[in-house]
Amino acid sequence: MTLELILRHHRTWIISFKSKCSLHSLAFVPKHNPADEAEIEKLKHFLKYRDNICVLTGAGVSTESGIPDYRSEEVGLYARNTNKPVQYQDFVRSDQVRKRYWARNYIGWPRFSSFHPNQTHLALYQLEVPLKRVSCIITQNVDRLHHKAGSRNVLELHGTAFHVMCLGCDNRIYRNDFQTALAKLNPNMTIVSKTIRPDGDVELSQVRGKKPMA
Repeated sequence: MTLELILRHHRTWIISFKSKCSLHSLAFVPKHNPADEAEIEKLKHFLKYRDNICVLTGAGVSTESGIPDYRSEEVGLYARNTNKPVQYQDFVRSDQVRKRYWARNYIGWPRFSSFHPNQTHLALYQLEVPLKRVSCIITQNVDRLHHKAGSRNVLELHGTAFHVMCLGCDNRIYRNDFQTALAKLNPNMTIVSKTIRPDGDVELSQVRGKKPMA
C-alpha cells in the first residue's frame, strides 16, 4: 500500500467508522472533527520527504478499539467518576491493595486482552514496515495493540499488561499464564464487569462474604 493510499484509506475510515464500530467502542471516542483535505496533504508532504520518524502514542490512539482513556472531557474515566488507578507506592506497600488490584485485573483481563488494533495502529504498521518511514513507536499504552497490528520496533514507556514480573526476583511470566494460576487459586471468582480501564483494571466492589483474592 502506498503512502497516499494509507492516508486516504485512514481518512475514509475516520469519516465512516460510525457504521463499522460498535456503540460500545464509540462511547469512548472523544469528540473530534474529521481530518480535512489540507491536513491530509500536509501530513502526506511531511511523510513523503522524511524518514526515520519516531511516533509517540498515548491512550487516545486506542479509544477507537474500545479502550477508554482517562482524561478526555465527558468520555474519559476521570470525567465519569472519581476513582483513580492503583499507584505503584500503594501497590508495594499494602497487601490489601495488591489483592484488590489483582481481583479487578483478573476480572478485566479476558476482555482487555481480546481488544483488536484499529486503523491507526494498522496505518502506523504500514508506515513502519512496508514503507520504512517510521523507525520506532514509543507508546504510553500497555495494551499491546501496536504489536497486534504488526509493528516491530515498539518501546512501551509504561511497560505492558501482557507480562507479570516478580518485584523480589525479577522473574517474568506471561499474563495469560498468571490468569490460569489465579483461576486455579480462586475457583469461586465468577464476577463479570462491563467496565474497563486503559490498564485493564475494572470497577469491582467487595463481594459480600467472600474475599476478592486468595
